[in-house]
Amino acid sequence: MTDTKTSFNYEIIARLFEDAVCLTYNPIESPAAWQFAKELSKDFQKQHKGQHCRLCSKTSRIMQDRYNPHFHYFSDGTLIHYCYPDDEKSSELQRNLSDELKRIYRLLKIRGLPVKKVYFPQTTMDFIYYSEFLRYISEQAFIRYSFKTDLFVEPLPDKDDFVRECFAGNNILVTAAKGENLPYCRDFMALFADGRYYISEKYASPFGAANHGKISLFKRDYMRFYPYCDMQYVPQEYIDALYEKAKEFDWYVSPEEAAEHRQTITDEASVKMNDYINKLFENRTCLTITNPDFNSTYMAPDFQQYAVFSDGTVVSVYYDENDKSFLNDLRKLFPDLNFRFEKVSAEYIKQIYRRLPEFQKGAAVIYIEMLKQKARKLKRITDLKHIEALDVVANIAGWQNWHSVKIEDDAHARQLIDAEKWRRNMAAGFNAENPLEEEYRQYLKHHK
Repeated sequence: MTDTKTSFNYEIIARLFEDAVCLTYNPIESPAAWQFAKELSKDFQKQHKGQHCRLCSKTSRIMQDRYNPHFHYFSDGTLIHYCYPDDEKSSELQRNLSDELKRIYRLLKIRGLPVKKVYFPQTTMDFIYYSEFLRYISEQAFIRYSFKTDLFVEPLPDKDDFVRECFAGNNILVTAAKGENLPYCRDFMALFADGRYYISEKYASPFGAANHGKISLFKRDYMRFYPYCDMQYVPQEYIDALYEKAKEFDWYVSPEEAAEHRQTITDEASVKMNDYINKLFENRTCLTITNPDFNSTYMAPDFQQYAVFSDGTVVSVYYDENDKSFLNDLRKLFPDLNFRFEKVSAEYIKQIYRRLPEFQKGAAVIYIEMLKQKARKLKRITDLKHIEALDVVANIAGWQNWHSVKIEDDAHARQLIDAEKWRRNMAAGFNAENPLEEEYRQYLKHHK
């Protein structure tokens, strides 16, 4: 492998595309390609009576984040990344590597992709340039390799073959491995060292009953440390089988052991935090129990980690009065408040919302009340009995029936409330006076 000090530029990129193939771009980067991929999957399922399939690329070997690639690799062994050693004077790339870069090398090694030449930032300013270069490479690859001829679907292997394929070549399931400080996510996803990233198909819809917010939170907090491919959906039984198989390896860690080793707040810090939260809820209420703007996850408190209170206090991890863009968004949402910011750690925000139901009505209670009110309205416009209306309303929301409604936490409830508002808005486009009539009509249409 050659560590290069050559100044990287657009001419080098042009030569790379002439002499080699980019194996790390995302072929479904554009909305048109994404829609094309969806149509491929639909056509396959129609032809094969609902059989599961997976999307593949003839060119790309590693599908990264669509808009923020961490690195690019070409078929001639050239690696371009935006990580640089802690010691910028070091002449060896392998000295003082960041965890992110270690993962990139491990990923390429497992995939059998040898690194022969490397371009990487030499200074902090280079980091910015390299980020731009990586995005430019993605754009050029998307232009040069037509998604209409590149993308195809193939049958998803049966469960046993799928599991063998995932663990081939000493591949490690990092979401069940020792030394990985990851949250508990085994019930809905599996992330491998070679870039495989699988999500249970029941989480496929952001407006369904499953907690799709879990995936968004994971991507926000952890995927930047795991520069891997875009996710693919598989049946839940496949996810369960992967974790069952993982128990056979010496790197496996049980959920209980993982929880013990995960960083926790000290008792003294916990007392201090709870005192702070108790004072927060004295003579004031939280106004961000539900997401203030359901059209954009940007303002969701679970993603941006903040809480707004009735006296104008804004408790935040990231923001203060100097963040003009965020402050302007708050002013649009809460025009009558004079804001005062208080900076806290992320654990404080989690505990504020976790403890919120102790002081006022929480999002989970609000969501259940929304469904019950919706069921009462449905009874008035149909001849359904009370329990039948509850079951229909639950079914429209994505649950099997009323008794299956299970709210995991208030963050989940906020997501579900957003979904209810979204469904109402969609239905209002057809029946503005009574959107519920349209929702019920669609329900009958799809549940005959």
